[in-house]
Amino acid sequence: MSTFTNKTGLQILDFINSQNINYGRNNFSKMISHKFKEFSIQNAKDLLLQLTQQEYLKEMNIGTHFPMIVLSLTEKGRAAVTNHEEIFLDFKKFYTNSFTSAADVSIVDKDILEEYYHIKRELTELQKREEELKDTIKNAMTEKNVNELHFAFMDLYCKKAERVTYPKEKIEQYVSEDILSRIRTVNEIIILTTKIRADKEQADDKNIPVKSSTE
Repeated sequence: MSTFTNKTGLQILDFINSQNINYGRNNFSKMISHKFKEFSIQNAKDLLLQLTQQEYLKEMNIGTHFPMIVLSLTEKGRAAVTNHEEIFLDFKKFYTNSFTSAADVSIVDKDILEEYYHIKRELTELQKREEELKDTIKNAMTEKNVNELHFAFMDLYCKKAERVTYPKEKIEQYVSEDILSRIRTVNEIIILTTKIRADKEQADDKNIPVKSSTE
């Protein structure tokens, strides 16, 4: 999957359908981002939400003593995979349309940008690998009913805990606007979003321009 296309939704459903175990939205987002590599974990979360809203996916609570919410294909989702249906998803939010070449404006020193690029790329790969290893360790300890592991270099503790969450979209759907307006807090923050486009060497070889938003 080299970019977002009309096949993206179907490819995600097909990937989820191929798994032997149902996972939650967060874990699936990490797995999808790692598999397809062309978009971030946040992009994957957004696409999974869209597929859920369009009823290709559904949330199920498979927990016994505490909630464990996982995603699964609906009948509509399975039919889409079987019939190779085209699924329409909104990708506009993943792109910024107004750009000017960074060569035309001196905003940030090039050495800082290059150092940030390499660190960001390494951290992204390390975080993905860390989540894979954590899932492997948690599954092994849970299956063998082991709560603690102690080594010369670290100690591991694994326990089940109940976590209650209230999905934002559900709150906005069922809670009145009057109550929402009274409890709503708005804080201004500055967000830096990074999308790794290609290996720097490949970008240099292909003369891919570096661009910056002028919004």
